Amino acid sequence: MSVFNGQNGRAGDASASSTAAAAESAAPASAGAPGSAPRTVMILGKTLRFKGELSADEDLVLLGQVHGSVTHTSSLTIGFGGVVIGDVRARVITVKGTVEGDLEASESIVVSPSANVVGDLIAPRVSVVDGATFNGAVRMPRPVAVDSAKTGASPAASAAGEGVLADKNVDKLLGAP
Repeated sequence: MSVFNGQNGRAGDASASSTAAAAESAAPASAGAPGSAPRTVMILGKTLRFKGELSADEDLVLLGQVHGSVTHTSSLTIGFGGVVIGDVRARVITVKGTVEGDLEASESIVVSPSANVVGDLIAPRVSVVDGATFNGAVRMPRPVAVDSAKTGASPAASAAGEGVLADKNVDKLLGAP
């Protein structure tokens, strides 16, 4: 019988492999898409306790606790056991843990069955999967996909996420002669 339970002298392998497995299950689905370039994913482990404003630019998987706001320019996953007490802003947000605060995404928010969210969701695409605990409001502004200068929409309408196009500009967008 081995002193290290048959791990060839590596006592820390069990916790390292369990953390890697947890991170893999929490990773964004798009991170390993076939044919895509490798993406940098930062994993903040389950022992992390952070107070303050957190910001990042690479994909992020949060398994620990953050007490404060999170501002992110890419994909943010709050994994199983992850907790955020504060507002969250990112391009894409996936919640598998707990969030107490408003979530705002420029593309989409997914609230998984294991999630517990208390706060408002603001994104063009929102998915609350059956089994999730959610208490808040949902606002789904229209995504601004086309620049108002090119379409003839008023600047006020573009700022509000709404656009009114002149007939000639609609024809241009649709490729009509």
